[in-house]
Amino acid sequence: MRFLEKFKIGRITLEVSAPVPEKFLNLLWNKGVRIKYVNRININTLSLEIGYGEYKEVEKAAKKCKAKIRIVSRDGLIFLIIRVKRKISLLAGVLVFLGGLYLLSTHLWAIEITTKQNVAPFEIRKQLADLGIKPGLSKNNINVYTLEKKIEDVNSNILWIRARIEGSTLKVVIEEKVAPPKIIKVDTVGDCVAKMDGEIKRIYIKSGTSNVAPGDMIKEGDVLIKGIEGKEGGEYSVDATGTVIANTFYEKEMEIKTSGTKLEKTGEKDNDIYLEFFNKKIYLKKAINNFKYYDTIDNKKGFINQVTYFEREKNEIKINQEEAVVDATVQLEESLSKALSNDVKISNKEVHVEDIGDGVIRIKVMFLVEQNIAG
Repeated sequence: MRFLEKFKIGRITLEVSAPVPEKFLNLLWNKGVRIKYVNRININTLSLEIGYGEYKEVEKAAKKCKAKIRIVSRDGLIFLIIRVKRKISLLAGVLVFLGGLYLLSTHLWAIEITTKQNVAPFEIRKQLADLGIKPGLSKNNINVYTLEKKIEDVNSNILWIRARIEGSTLKVVIEEKVAPPKIIKVDTVGDCVAKMDGEIKRIYIKSGTSNVAPGDMIKEGDVLIKGIEGKEGGEYSVDATGTVIANTFYEKEMEIKTSGTKLEKTGEKDNDIYLEFFNKKIYLKKAINNFKYYDTIDNKKGFINQVTYFEREKNEIKINQEEAVVDATVQLEESLSKALSNDVKISNKEVHVEDIGDGVIRIKVMFLVEQNIAG
């Protein structure tokens, strides 16, 4: 204790306001308080210097004299020790917080399971629990490759499984086994039917007998070539094959905003950064987000998550309608061409434009396509 007393060295400069300053000084002297550098500031106010250990006596005297005390300055080793002690306490608090974060980050806090149709996530979650995989488990106790093998062994419906730890989340993706389709043997000898509606243009028969003529309108499933050959009375069955070219019809449409306003990205963004424990969020950074219009992207990486706000603003739209129709028609035709085989031919098209309001037009294009419809 005596060793510590050596460090309680310090001086305090006070400013005291009292109705009768002399009475206040007399009380201090009677208590043996050592006072230095007494200066009168005005009729009721004094400034003086005392030792660190005598401050409590000064407070008692101030209460008796109804005086007010204001500390002007402090100096000495004791105050340095106090400041260092406060900083050490703050540093210790920060270290404890970071240590807590680190400790939490070394444990598993969430399990995400992705399956298809035949395997329920609840079933996998129960099997994981039976293997001891639960929220709160240390990540060091989890071997994802061993876990994959064990889950495959206990569940016969799994084709393959991928388990990975991302942050504090265990993500499990499962591909299920699918029973092979039943193969039904079909006799290849038979009629050739239409695989879609159309208007017959040309017929090329390799085997069988034509059942349609150019100009006929047919429906999907109608017989185009009969699987029969030979003269009347001597017919025999064959595998009907051939090519039947017909005019078929496709309709595609597109909506375009030619006037008014639309929201576009400005390139400005802001974000929230937060920690999430048991569905409670602790924000490390909170976005100001003064954007009037914005898109949000929620990026959850496990322990530390982020929400990004992308600003959008309204811009005027002024598009020439005739040019928009031409461009849309070209895009729709290119889209149709990609969906069809290379041996088809787009022979004609009809364009219809409809104003649906709010500066938006609907462009419908009817395409006439020559193609083989023999199934």
